[in-house]
Amino acid sequence: MRARIIALTRSERELLKHYCPGVEKRVRVVGNGIEDIAIASRVKDRDWGAPIVLFSGRFVERKGIRELIEAISIVLAQAPAVRFVLAGGHRHCTGAQMESWLLPPRLYPHREQITFTGWLTPREMEKWYRAADILVVPSWYEPFGMVILEGMLHGLAVAASAVGGPAEILDHGRTGVLFVPRDAAALAEAVLRLAKDPDDRVRIAEAGTRDVRENWLWSRIVEKMRRVYKELVPGACSVVTSRSTAALHALADAA
Repeated sequence: MRARIIALTRSERELLKHYCPGVEKRVRVVGNGIEDIAIASRVKDRDWGAPIVLFSGRFVERKGIRELIEAISIVLAQAPAVRFVLAGGHRHCTGAQMESWLLPPRLYPHREQITFTGWLTPREMEKWYRAADILVVPSWYEPFGMVILEGMLHGLAVAASAVGGPAEILDHGRTGVLFVPRDAAALAEAVLRLAKDPDDRVRIAEAGTRDVRENWLWSRIVEKMRRVYKELVPGACSVVTSRSTAALHALADAA
């Protein structure tokens, strides 16, 4: 059989090998892509005041939301001016609802430093990407992590759990900072590193933006998919058409 199986990451390929023995020779790692956006040199031009740390996603256990809340306490004890923005939560819920559900009493004195946005549209989310300095992704498990690419493309320094997609997308110390998953102290240490050293933060953010443009734009991902098609239909260079590109976009949106 000449069929191929597309995996988003090497870690997903390993899962397929574990649960479906014998498929490994048919698995190809392609990944998701992202559209380029025009971002001015905001990383260099920002006023280096207290940095804004952004979390974007659902407020569920596997996204590391509890560890993030614990890490916020640790960070604010050492760097009380840092701001945190927790975007998302549960669909159709407001920021006030999310705060009342998630914010522990010990953090009430720091309410001005912690913003819960509630569920946002993509356009509303883009505003926070442009405002923030650091993106934090504390997931226990992440099969890919489109949020990583979004943060890198917007010029944020990314701190993420060393699992799945984030561990494969980010080069620790160069294009991001990786930390042990499910460990609030390690998460806080990663955030503090970026919050306390603006030069390091800029270096990592700029390297991340370059990397996503060199390796993760749709043109790169479509070329990878084209090579998979050519394995099945040698010489068929036109198999991946604009329609195929649109299908890949749809898969990324659903991921």
